[in-house]
Amino acid sequence: MKRIIHIILCLFFVTSVEANEDSLIVFSLLEQAKQTGNSDSSKSYADEAMNYAKKEKYLDGILTVAKHFGNQYAQTGKLEKSIELYRNIINGNSFNRKQLSTAYNQLGIYHVYMGHYDSTEVYFLKALDMRTQLNDSVGMGASLNNLGNVVMSKGDYDKATTYYIKSLRIREQIKDTAGIASSTNNLGMIFYKQQKYSQAIKYYHQALSINQYQNLLDKEILILINLGNIYDEILELDSSMFYYQKATNKAEQFGDLRLISMAYGNLGVTQHQLKNYTAAEKYMRKALKIRIESNDLEGQSILYNNLGAVFVATKKYNEAVNYFNKSLVISKEIGYLETTRDNYLGLSDAYEKLNQFEKAYLAHEQYNLVKDSMLNEATNEQIALLNTQYETEKKEKEIAGQQLEISEQQLQVKQRNYLIGGLGLLVIFIVVIGGFIYRYQTQKQLRLQEENLLKDQIAQVSIQNKLHQERLKISSNLHDNIGSQLAFIISSVDNMQHLFKTTDDKLNSKLTDISNFTRTTITQLRDTIWALNKDEISFEDLKARLFNYIENAKLAQEQTSFSFNVNMSSKFQLNSIQGVSIYRIVQEAINNAMKYAAATNVSLNISETDDVLIISIKDDGIGFNIAEIDLGNGLENMRNRALSINAEFNIHSSINEGTEIIMEINKNSLG
Repeated sequence: MKRIIHIILCLFFVTSVEANEDSLIVFSLLEQAKQTGNSDSSKSYADEAMNYAKKEKYLDGILTVAKHFGNQYAQTGKLEKSIELYRNIINGNSFNRKQLSTAYNQLGIYHVYMGHYDSTEVYFLKALDMRTQLNDSVGMGASLNNLGNVVMSKGDYDKATTYYIKSLRIREQIKDTAGIASSTNNLGMIFYKQQKYSQAIKYYHQALSINQYQNLLDKEILILINLGNIYDEILELDSSMFYYQKATNKAEQFGDLRLISMAYGNLGVTQHQLKNYTAAEKYMRKALKIRIESNDLEGQSILYNNLGAVFVATKKYNEAVNYFNKSLVISKEIGYLETTRDNYLGLSDAYEKLNQFEKAYLAHEQYNLVKDSMLNEATNEQIALLNTQYETEKKEKEIAGQQLEISEQQLQVKQRNYLIGGLGLLVIFIVVIGGFIYRYQTQKQLRLQEENLLKDQIAQVSIQNKLHQERLKISSNLHDNIGSQLAFIISSVDNMQHLFKTTDDKLNSKLTDISNFTRTTITQLRDTIWALNKDEISFEDLKARLFNYIENAKLAQEQTSFSFNVNMSSKFQLNSIQGVSIYRIVQEAINNAMKYAAATNVSLNISETDDVLIISIKDDGIGFNIAEIDLGNGLENMRNRALSINAEFNIHSSINEGTEIIMEINKNSLG
């Protein structure tokens, strides 16, 4: 189930105006507009402020009044009017770059509320470019933060994290407390989406303390909602209800319809968790009504998805399918990958309950495709690296200063020691030159031995570290992707055999072969982990595993002919990193030939020269033009694995002439 998660758009860029007569008149009229309890009177004061600013050609005042009107429209769900207002004032006035960046920034905000992420990114990038030219640190911090919000909504967590950290660094340099709160909150959001809840809670509470201190009620409400989301995810529902109820009360006090709809929507999700389905539907429909009236496409897509989940829980499966499809249309329209992913998963569940297993299978395939496109292993590693770089940057500066002082002290000590030692050596040389030469040679040999021992220890530690990292990568890959997908294949094949009972022995045999092949693959993956725990792997062992893999591939791909040729006379050992890397490269290359190349013949050849071990995987498939395509994750992973064991890696391919992947390893580097 999907929660409505808010990304705080922190736009603390305030136009700087001189305390002149024009600014005082506009400020006074807007204050009266805000304080009056009558909507007609409020509009009258604001209109008077706009008319005065236009008459006096007071451009900063025009922007100030436009923001007042734009926010009023947004809070009442009239976002189209907010956008139209800003387009008109941009076209009708000659703003300078600073003023124009403010207008573009505000336009981007309103497009975010409507789920127009592509338009939003364009306006924020325009604002960032102008603020960079002006060296406006406050504006740059806001624009970078907002860009992070946009790309996170599009599912690009790596790029979002980069924007947030850049924003946070700028805001810390200028001591922008409110901006620090926003960027910190958004980093918490990244960790929340990665299910690293303890880190997310830490960042959220830091941001909450700043916003409460500054009495920023709207931003406090948003963080309370996000904290409720986390506690719901970890099934601490009492804490979740506490934060949601607190957010709901403050949202109704603040009077912002968007915040009220968010609070209601999330309360509905928690009621669903508690199996109070009637209450869950009531809260969700209240939130949906506000989202529809304000033309908030992102909110609508989330709420339709949540209602679909409620109907699955209450066994109204046809209604569930209807609501999931409504949500899917909107989420695809606005490019909202997270909700698109959840819709396919919900449809798979609903179709399965309706015994429409083919539709359930197809929906689950789409779910896996969207999920894999959003966050892969490399992205997780990059996000963790960026966060680590930020956390350690300050410490590194302190350590660098301390190291400089230590180095200076060491230099002085060395100089003093050299002087004393030189005098001592001179005396010894004069007195007993023979004894000095003997002792000098002995000490030199000892130093060489110690240096060689240290180098060996460093090399061993480096190898152990690389091995540990590889184990972690493979374990994560097995757990998050391959294992679950293979298990799903087994389940699907077994279900097909059960549902489509047939007397066709050939079909039954084929389904059984696929199921057995998948189970064998799981076993081979476990064997790979076992191999990593060994200090050495013999080439004969690796050859046997490759042969076994090809034999199993033959069972699953009868239309493809496989050959395995080994022309070797040498015997040698591999370390576990080399063994696993070679196995993975061969496995990936053969998989590519089977899945994408439409090959009828695939050959694996292993040979040697005096100095080099050569491994070649060749197919007669459709091929491709290397100069005209970007390498995908599979080919890039093979290249990276080859580089990690100091092997040369080359790809030869032409359209309709097949593909050959060649890896060459210097024999001296093996073992």
